[in-house]
Amino acid sequence: IRSLSKSFGEKKLFEGISLKVEGGERIALIGDNGTGKSTLIKMIVDEVYPDSGRIRLGPQVKLAYLPQIIHFDHPDWNLVENMMAAKRGISAQSARNRLAAYDFRGEDVLKPVSVLSGGEQSRLRLCMLMDDEINFLILDEPTNHLDIASREWIEEAVEAYDGTLLFVSHDRYFINRFATRIWEVANGTITDYPMGFAQYRQVKAQEEAEKTEAPKPVKEKTVTEKPVRGDRAQQAARRQLTICEREIAKAEERIRALDAEMEANACDYEKLNALVADKDAAQAELDALYLRWEELSEAAGEA
Repeated sequence: IRSLSKSFGEKKLFEGISLKVEGGERIALIGDNGTGKSTLIKMIVDEVYPDSGRIRLGPQVKLAYLPQIIHFDHPDWNLVENMMAAKRGISAQSARNRLAAYDFRGEDVLKPVSVLSGGEQSRLRLCMLMDDEINFLILDEPTNHLDIASREWIEEAVEAYDGTLLFVSHDRYFINRFATRIWEVANGTITDYPMGFAQYRQVKAQEEAEKTEAPKPVKEKTVTEKPVRGDRAQQAARRQLTICEREIAKAEERIRALDAEMEANACDYEKLNALVADKDAAQAELDALYLRWEELSEAAGEA
């Protein structure tokens, strides 16, 4: 991306943006709604054109794009027919095999695409997009409005993918899990933070603390009281956030261990039932920790 600018009427989204993506990076594009995140992605995939500047992909780059709103040209066709239309030249059996790799099996592949849930449509679109040559994957709000099972599937798919990743998301857990670099969109520019989300939040909190501590042309009472209370609240929230992140890691490890144990005891019905109950309890605990993490993240940044 070099000297990129884009406006819509009087609204200027970007001006003079220059950024470079290295192979294998996992970049989270974050910012408030309306700042131009989806527009930038659409410029990268040639759906929208910049006013000036250019975006150049390397000669070996093969890109796949999963938009926020999934559209199918033939929603009344079944999954096999849509796959054959997307991958011209493949047989019905090859289409079934590809679908099976994305957890579409049996009679499910004969359903019309229009009856699929949002998570299933995202999964099907990825199945239609991906192949061994894809090395640059772009996702726009991949976990938005998905149920827990669909979120888990998307997360596993991203975990297994080893190419370059660029994604827009407001999902703090997803960003924290996958991002190795943060692009923050605000005020017509993109600030590059070459770090994960936890470190990015620490940097932002420090920046806010420094702003708060800076001398201001106001009464001394205001300067000495409000920032101190805010800093103390932020510091307490950050300590709790660190503890919560450790608990999330332990809970995730517990669920992985239960999954392995369930697989090992697949033929022992009684033991498997007990393990399923344990996993349900562990998942409920993890869901509660995610909510707590969200609350603490807000407090650490805004207290």
